[in-house]
Amino acid sequence: MGSDTRFDDIRSHFLSFLGFWVGQIVWVWVVSLPVVTLNSPAVTAGPVPDFGTPADIIGVIIWATGWLIESEADIAKFRWKSNKPPKWQVMQKGSWRWSRHPPYFGEIMCWWGIWTLSLSPTLKHGVSSGAQKAQYAAIVSPLLTMVILIFGSGIPTAEKPQAKRIYVLSHKEGASGDELSGWPAYKEYLRSTSILIPIPPAIYRPLPLFIKRWVLLDLPIFHFDEKTEGPKALEESRPRE
Repeated sequence: MGSDTRFDDIRSHFLSFLGFWVGQIVWVWVVSLPVVTLNSPAVTAGPVPDFGTPADIIGVIIWATGWLIESEADIAKFRWKSNKPPKWQVMQKGSWRWSRHPPYFGEIMCWWGIWTLSLSPTLKHGVSSGAQKAQYAAIVSPLLTMVILIFGSGIPTAEKPQAKRIYVLSHKEGASGDELSGWPAYKEYLRSTSILIPIPPAIYRPLPLFIKRWVLLDLPIFHFDEKTEGPKALEESRPRE
């Protein structure tokens, strides 16, 4: 198994490392709120509906779909990496053909499913108004998961570093023919593959840029700018004398 190099810099600074772990504690507490509120005395004291309500069924379907997507993506990525592919290649098999980050999409779906699944007592009006508000407020669980994975430790730590690596390989001195073709192929991959929500490339590719950016969240902040960031990346890659 390979190591995750995204947090190497964090581990080397005590305060950053401490902040990271405190953030993890807060995240675990917040994302568990749907389950905490569902099992709280304010909810369990009332008549709890039997399993099988519409919220239960919808929640299970959402969770199971997310779990299957995340599991398939992780297994496919592990097998692909086990074959030691060239560094200029990107994973485009299975769900990775339709999404650049299918594990994150699956994870987000799982937490939306859990929150939906927890709402049965509230939707059946079997709890107090305070408990209802608490159950609805637990929506912060899937919302926080989305924010973290889309704007925090998920997509931002993967998109630019991968683009930077491929750009440097393609533009370094003595690059092979395959490496030279890596950057143009990667840019075509970005144009054809949704950043998060799985969408067939034939449908995603012709979509207007506005839709890709502001509806499907392929935001400019995730992009490696070869004009402004490329020269610096190449300079950093050169051996120090």
